[in-house]
Amino acid sequence: MTFQKAIAESSIAEGHVGKAKIGKKAFALVRKDGKFYCIDGICTHEGGPLGEGTLVDGWLECPWHQGHFDYKSGDADPETDWVTSVKSYRTKVDGGFVYIDF
Repeated sequence: MTFQKAIAESSIAEGHVGKAKIGKKAFALVRKDGKFYCIDGICTHEGGPLGEGTLVDGWLECPWHQGHFDYKSGDADPETDWVTSVKSYRTKVDGGFVYIDF
């Protein structure tokens, strides 16, 4: 794996969700408590865009059918059993940009 430039750091406000695409790979990013977290950008239920989701009670919520994912680990919320876990990725910020390790 190698870190690849994804988005400008300023493109996601604190406490919000954003999206990035590197090649054909979609990612969902969360900026929380001054850190960036990254998981796969496609919901395991019906392919919803997780990068267009919102934070609800500490979970990243898919905008299509409200499946919940832990934005730090990618683990699915057992209460929303119609989704399965997704992969998480390390991030770093350098020179005003967020990089994703994949």
